[in-house]
Amino acid sequence: MRYFRLFLAVSAVSTVGSSSAFADAKNPNYTDDVTPVLKQHCMACHGNDKQKGGLNVATFPAMMQGGSSGVVVLPGNPDKSRLFTLSSHKEEPKMPPSGAKMPDAQLEIIRLWIEQGGRENSGSKVNVPAKPKVDIGLTSVGKGKPDGPPPMPIAGKLAVEPIVRSRRPNSVLALAASPWAPVIAVGGQKQIILYHADTGALLGVLPFEHGQINSLKFSRNAKFLLAAGGRGGASGKAVLYRVETGEKVTEVGSSETDAILAADLSADQTLIAVGTSGKMIRIYNVADGTVAREIKKHTDWVCAVEFSPDGVLLATGDRNGGVFVWEANTGREFHTMRGHTAMITDLSWRADSNLLATGSEDGTVRLWEMENAGQVKNWAAHPGGVESVKFSMDGRLVSTGRDKITKLWDGNGTLQKQFEAFPDLGLRVAISHDNTKVIGGDWSGILKVWVAADAKVVATLDTNPLPAAERLKLAEAAVVAAEAKAKPANDALAAGQLKAKQAADAYVAAQANAAKVVADLAVAQKLVTDHTAAMNAATAQVAPLKAEADKQTAAAAVAANKAASLAVTAPAYAAAAKSIQDAAAKAPQNPDLAAAAKAATATATQQTTELAAAQKAATDSAAVQKVAVDKLAATMKAVTDNQTAAAANQAKVVALTPMVKPAADAVPLAKAAADATAAAVAPLQVAANATAAEVATAKAAVAQLKPPPPPAPAVPPTPVPVPAPPTPPKK
Repeated sequence: MRYFRLFLAVSAVSTVGSSSAFADAKNPNYTDDVTPVLKQHCMACHGNDKQKGGLNVATFPAMMQGGSSGVVVLPGNPDKSRLFTLSSHKEEPKMPPSGAKMPDAQLEIIRLWIEQGGRENSGSKVNVPAKPKVDIGLTSVGKGKPDGPPPMPIAGKLAVEPIVRSRRPNSVLALAASPWAPVIAVGGQKQIILYHADTGALLGVLPFEHGQINSLKFSRNAKFLLAAGGRGGASGKAVLYRVETGEKVTEVGSSETDAILAADLSADQTLIAVGTSGKMIRIYNVADGTVAREIKKHTDWVCAVEFSPDGVLLATGDRNGGVFVWEANTGREFHTMRGHTAMITDLSWRADSNLLATGSEDGTVRLWEMENAGQVKNWAAHPGGVESVKFSMDGRLVSTGRDKITKLWDGNGTLQKQFEAFPDLGLRVAISHDNTKVIGGDWSGILKVWVAADAKVVATLDTNPLPAAERLKLAEAAVVAAEAKAKPANDALAAGQLKAKQAADAYVAAQANAAKVVADLAVAQKLVTDHTAAMNAATAQVAPLKAEADKQTAAAAVAANKAASLAVTAPAYAAAAKSIQDAAAKAPQNPDLAAAAKAATATATQQTTELAAAQKAATDSAAVQKVAVDKLAATMKAVTDNQTAAAANQAKVVALTPMVKPAADAVPLAKAAADATAAAVAPLQVAANATAAEVATAKAAVAQLKPPPPPAPAVPPTPVPVPAPPTPPKK
């Protein structure tokens, strides 16, 4: 969506020239020093003859009055004075709009003149207002969650003692939820109570001494809380607090003679807009509390006020059903929304600033777009009247009203959840920063927190808290009760966790057993196959090995027989040869006997040689026979061994096969048991966590409410011994 941006017209036709001489360079004044500069650069468009933007700088009173966009000179603060910031091109629109910037020497005259208080002439008295103690204005408005942790009240910084304790709970006239933190603020008589949205713990109490609080708004960055109200027919104030410390930053409302009905802080934190019973919208400067502008358009009490999240627009609604949208920085009318027929009770912008929700006593919630002020949606939300409506950060809406019912809607007005009815008419509603909880309060002072998803009540907050001492007693009793409640929950959790572990271990064991049975069966089957194959192979080798063994046995027997025969004949031939040789030796004259001796000796030698050969052949043949016989024996043993092993493993196969299915069937049963016991732990864990949270919350409440221990007594410093003076020398 495109918003019109309106600018302050400060400049005139840009001309180039040298800076004029001025009377006192160190103490400039309007008449002698500033007027020549303005004549040169500004008065053509902002003088007596022409006043663009309603601004006339030709006279001192006219210039100090400002233009249609407000004052242009803030004495003592040139950086907040648009006469200087626009002329020096520090802000938009730059002045002169179509020319060069003024010479630095002339800009210095204007800057110094404003800084020193903006004197009219050399005899004027300087009147510089006191500068603010805290400057919280932002240079730009960011979108989305700010950097850093969300601002939360710091323990010990905020008071916990209620300022007022009434006889009955206070009607919930003012309620707000932090946009980025779990903090709920509820207003009452002279005090604001801060609660933790998640735990329901009381975080602190802020004082509002000005009377009844009618409006509460967190700043868009959640760092500040604006409270507005007052005393009817007497006075009104809007007070800005720092959320983390509870310190008062500033307060405005010096012009109010009646209680402020509604208020809001601009997104850049420089303006506070208030709505009053005087049909007036009054906009204050946060910096010094002065009135920036007043808007007189409404025809009845101004009951609702809210700046758009981007800081561009301001929406207001009145008791007569009128809704207007203004330009935040100028106060000029931007849109008029017509349609409601009764009092406007609440306004809320969607986070993108493109859609405005309005709630009315006519019972309807209406959504308006900002391009043409068209009505996008319109539905009957609460019979009898809508009292409050708020956009959530995710674009949904919550509302409550005279029908006593709080409702959650989607962005198109479709009902998503309806929460239990209040005992009295609903007054205010909010939604938590994370969109998970809805907070609502009614006329009787009931303040409830619901879960947005299921509409369950998670907390009922006290709008009229007891004194801290009584709350401390209750908190201490709550610690005892919570710890007593936590023990059986923790015991049940421990038992459930043990059971779940046992079931998980059983599941793992079942898986391991099923895997082992299958693996053992596979091994046995493989061994049966392998041993059977080996037995068959060995069996096939037995017959040829036996034939070879028989053959070698027969050959060994022949060789042995031959060696045995020669073992007999060879010695006999040797003995015969020796006898013949001896006879021949005795009868050398007998040639026949000599020839016989020679022949006998040759035969004996041949026999001896054959004996040696036969003995070696017998030995070799016996060795070959042994190899053949051993190989046959080994093969026959292999047949027997493999046959035995195959039979043994076949027995294992027979035993393991019927075990496979039961082992496999046991796995899903064990898993189901493990899953069931694990699932049973979850609610036990939730219960234990809940009781632990109760204990922690109760202990935190005790710690918050207990007075700090007295400081330890100061320990006096140990005296330092002073050395004795030296003894003077003897004379």
